[in-house]
Amino acid sequence: METRAADTESPAKVREAGPRGAPRSIHAPRPTLHALRSTLLALPTLLLAAPVVLPLLYLIALAGEASATELWRGLQRAQIGPLIARMALLATATTLWAVAVGAPWAWLVARTDVPGRRIFRWLGPLPLAIPPYVGALVYIMLLSKGGLLHQALAGLLGRPATQVPFAAPIFGPWGAAFVLGLFTAPYVFLNVYGALTRIDPALEDAARGLGHAPAQVFRRVTLPLLRPALLAGGLLVFVYAWVDFGVVSLLRARTFTTVVYTYLLAGSSLAAAAGLSLVLVAIVLGVLVLQGRALGGARYAGSSARTRAVAGAVTPLGRWRWVALAYLTLVTGLTLALPLGLLLFQALKIGPPHAIGAFLLEQWPFLWNSLRVAFAGSTLALILAGIIGWQGWRGRGGRLAGALLQTGYAVPGTVLGLSLVPLALDFFPPLYGTPLLLPLAYLVLFAAPTLQGVRAALAQVPPQMEEAVRALGHGPVAAAFRVVGPLAWSGIAGTWLLSFVLALRELAATIILRPPGFDTLPVRIWTYTLDVGPDPRAAAIALLLVVLVGLPWLILLLVRQPGVAPDARGEGAG
Repeated sequence: METRAADTESPAKVREAGPRGAPRSIHAPRPTLHALRSTLLALPTLLLAAPVVLPLLYLIALAGEASATELWRGLQRAQIGPLIARMALLATATTLWAVAVGAPWAWLVARTDVPGRRIFRWLGPLPLAIPPYVGALVYIMLLSKGGLLHQALAGLLGRPATQVPFAAPIFGPWGAAFVLGLFTAPYVFLNVYGALTRIDPALEDAARGLGHAPAQVFRRVTLPLLRPALLAGGLLVFVYAWVDFGVVSLLRARTFTTVVYTYLLAGSSLAAAAGLSLVLVAIVLGVLVLQGRALGGARYAGSSARTRAVAGAVTPLGRWRWVALAYLTLVTGLTLALPLGLLLFQALKIGPPHAIGAFLLEQWPFLWNSLRVAFAGSTLALILAGIIGWQGWRGRGGRLAGALLQTGYAVPGTVLGLSLVPLALDFFPPLYGTPLLLPLAYLVLFAAPTLQGVRAALAQVPPQMEEAVRALGHGPVAAAFRVVGPLAWSGIAGTWLLSFVLALRELAATIILRPPGFDTLPVRIWTYTLDVGPDPRAAAIALLLVVLVGLPWLILLLVRQPGVAPDARGEGAG
């Protein structure tokens, strides 16, 4: 009878049956209570994301203070249609150039017998130690009117440089795309090289066993497996080009960020500037959403560590080995040797070594400013990301809060400055006109890559370790400090170091938010270059900044695998 009763049970009760088939009342409140409990647990974590989301919400409120007519006039004054088209072209050209530089570099050092492949593999990520606006400064020295190339051409013709026409090709959107693509190519390199180390070589071996030539194996097997990495690196560069300020301002390319900065300098309507900024934020967020969807289902045909240790067929290049070597040498020269050499050459124009040393000693206040605000900002970002990442690792929420942190990635530095200045004036007057706004800005800009690094570090710790400590009667905080922290400390330390490097070289938000007289090294470089052209003092400060950024970056390369790409905007905020 019980069986027949169950067989004739109403459809409603069958649909409401529990996981073991036990009937449950339609009106049982368990799902609602479970959702409420999950919401209450996630609420404190969501509140932690407020510092990142608040500036964006205030930007929306600023735009809402203007009428639709005023906003439309502001967009018309900025020539919004041609501006979007120009930016799309600039970002596309930058991305194509970065992929053309970074992807072949990764493949050559990972899969071919090119001479010096180990050296070039180590050199691949190093150009990230040179901020792109420093790269712009270098190519201004080389390619501007009156620059080194112009002077060399005049010398060959035996005439003064003032009498030799020179087009200065570095200025404008094409020059900006050249510099941006060149100094963001390491993002593509890191993604592609990492993918190549994860691809199961048995797939390529099978294709070769079927009689396919190396070119066919690459086209039919390797390249399709590399598409997620190419897409990830390319979209990262594409977003970077939209939010950059330092390169485009130095190379006189009109973009969203330079227009917003011009609005602020001219004292235009904050509401109109906010409306223009929201268009940029919406575009960047849209690209990030497309990136997430495009990469959401992407999977690599991965191989085990044991398989990778014995596999990885090296493609013999034959006589093309020397062409490949020339290519790698050229890329290294454009991204490392030429920038460092030109900076040193220009800095020596200050005078003898003691004069250069005396000048650099005078920069100590700006160096100290850079170090302390970068330290404070990266530490705040690590604390915030650490709490949210830890909560997510424990299964106590954090996914929505992590998604909210990603919105900071979509806010360019100039836009963030536009929002934080009136926000501080209206709600936090003691912060206005103080350096304390700078660490808050760095928190907003770099919380997302910091969270990704924390999640990657915590992913290496089995959750059972914390459960065992909790079973012994210790609380979650004790478990975090006694077990989770010691096991994940190297990855967390590397993440903090990456955030520190990003904050140290940030430019755009710093220019807007710094109080009078509070300059950092990036601001000094930008000021000298924009005011008087390629000044030797700018070159000397740029060399100092490259050393400061390069040392932590070298440490990062030592503690991280070379195939692990940091998802960082770099100087995209600046």
